[in-house]
Amino acid sequence: MATEMRSFYTPSTSTQMSPHSPSIVDELISKYSSSMAAVNTASSLSPASYGKHRSLAQRLIHRVRLEYYRYEVTFGVYVMSPGEKFVANAFVFVFISLLIWASLLYLPQLLFRKIARLAWLLTGHSDDVAVVFGIFDSAYATSSEPAIATSTRAS
Repeated sequence: MATEMRSFYTPSTSTQMSPHSPSIVDELISKYSSSMAAVNTASSLSPASYGKHRSLAQRLIHRVRLEYYRYEVTFGVYVMSPGEKFVANAFVFVFISLLIWASLLYLPQLLFRKIARLAWLLTGHSDDVAVVFGIFDSAYATSSEPAIATSTRAS
């Protein structure tokens, strides 16, 4: 008892089906094949050749719109009402701006501390990094001196 496997893409070998497609299918193919050819020629432009005809500002605007579209589709913002969309976008904008602000404010000091700690672990001397990165040296010297002075006075 063998079962017959059929695919959607291969025609059946059964004698019940006619080898010719119905006339409506032929009509639809002839009607839409010309429009599909126009779409195929428009999409045959490579992205590199398409970008050559646009200015830098147009490419930048296109990139920003593409990224906003991706954000809307990824996080479902596109289904929100305009008021909800405003609140969601405002929340994201405030969060990202605070993240950038905090990274600009605290990241250089954090990197200096971590590099100084790494240099101390590798060499055993903490003065090596302070000489190389003399930029932050005065800021840390003023903040650490009162703690050292109070600890020496107490003892």
